[in-house]
Amino acid sequence: MKRCVRVLGHMIPLGAYVAAIKQAKANPTKTFKTGLTTWWPTTGAEIVEQFMAGVNDRITQAVPYNKRGKAIVLILKGVK
Repeated sequence: MKRCVRVLGHMIPLGAYVAAIKQAKANPTKTFKTGLTTWWPTTGAEIVEQFMAGVNDRITQAVPYNKRGKAIVLILKGVK
């Protein structure tokens, strides 16, 4: 099973997502077509801010370790 991340309604392979984050981090002044949470042109620095906000959000959701990731797997399988 290929691991994917949902970005702006699209499923992106995890490897491509990580590569894009690294590229944004390496080029903070470059303008990219979209951000992680925005559809308009976004700088690399803003993308890194959006990424870190997502990381902090997942940390503060307080989901027990044994339940992490299960909701995503069920959604991908079509189970609610």
